[in-house]
Amino acid sequence: RLLHRLPVAARGDLVSISVRGHYVDIATSAGTASLLLRFSDAVEETAGVAGGQVHRSHWIAWDAVAGVERRPGRLFLVLKNGARVPVSRTYRDRLEKRGLI
Repeated sequence: RLLHRLPVAARGDLVSISVRGHYVDIATSAGTASLLLRFSDAVEETAGVAGGQVHRSHWIAWDAVAGVERRPGRLFLVLKNGARVPVSRTYRDRLEKRGLI
């Protein structure tokens, strides 16, 4: 359902959702678009796409992960589109169980 809210030119495979103020930035394989929508509502509309929340402000599609970047005290997932998404301690166990980190 979320992809149907996007402009046609930005529709593609869902990569990530990030919060920016009152907006959510939706990244797809075709580009990025912003929607005035609550983050929780956007995440709810990802039904059918394998992915999950990795930070209070970020959701990613599991198959969009290209790698992991570690810095002292910080952990990032590097996505296939080149974006770096922070991982909070709250969600690290979930990612370890999935074998992503």
